[in-house]
Amino acid sequence: MDGSTNQPDTDLVYGLFEGVYKPLILRMAIQLDIFSALAARPLSAEAVARVINCHPYGTRALLDYLCSLQIIECQADLYSLTATAHTFFVRGRKSYVGDLILQNTGPVMFDLVLQTLHSGINAPLLEYFDQDAWLESYRTRRIQSSLILWELAGISADTDRDLRILDIACGCAIKSLVLAQKSSRVHITCLDAPDVLVVARDLAERMGVLPQVSFVPADLHSADLGEAQYDAVLTGQITHYLSEAENINLFQRIYQTLAADGVFVIDCPMASDHPTESASFLTLMLWANSGGTAYSFETYQEWLIKVGFQGVKRLGERWLSARC
Repeated sequence: MDGSTNQPDTDLVYGLFEGVYKPLILRMAIQLDIFSALAARPLSAEAVARVINCHPYGTRALLDYLCSLQIIECQADLYSLTATAHTFFVRGRKSYVGDLILQNTGPVMFDLVLQTLHSGINAPLLEYFDQDAWLESYRTRRIQSSLILWELAGISADTDRDLRILDIACGCAIKSLVLAQKSSRVHITCLDAPDVLVVARDLAERMGVLPQVSFVPADLHSADLGEAQYDAVLTGQITHYLSEAENINLFQRIYQTLAADGVFVIDCPMASDHPTESASFLTLMLWANSGGTAYSFETYQEWLIKVGFQGVKRLGERWLSARC
């Protein structure tokens, strides 16, 4: 046997489980609340050990590992938090994301998926959409990619008239707020759950566009979006949570709320003929948690045409647009 596919790949196997070490050790650090211990000032390993009631030798080893991950820093034998740890890992801060990390690194989520695989009955998890939104709100690479998305969809902030955009399931809303930064004539309406809108408001203030943004706490399943209210509508990271009937219902209301020649943009992972890691993972987890799935472009196209949209175009691996 001389073909590579016929030989066992030990590096592949090691890689499958060695990748678990980093998140599980971070999980331990969050559970021990190491980051809160260092929030006020730099401390020695011995001082941190006293605060978290752990052995000093093991505490130093854990702190050194966190240093290797560039989550904390050490100078003159004193450990301190990086900006990342200050922002996301100190319990009680508005942008704390520890609960999200603990859920995604713990056994409960995967045990529920296993149960669903056996029973076929969805086992919904508590979703930390607000904590995920805090992470996304600091993801600066989203700025350029979002501008590319809008350009491909034919939407420009360089306009001599007001541009009205509805961002449904907006999260932190960075993808729409970037357009507001480009022009004072761009007005954004953010629709999401109240705790998530707190993040969007915070980001709008940080980006200097708060006067151009309004916030609507509403359930996207039942929200009255009005008629001919917007020039563009964006949905991001939500359609794969919804069933066919729920998506079609949402698309019908979006079609009605768009002005003539309005543009509808979807940003969401899409399934393909050849399974990808991200789409397959999402399909498994979403099916187990909500009954959702990563739909194909062709499926979205069929639904959009069904409710009246035209010119449905795939703009990228996870982007598509349609016009009224």
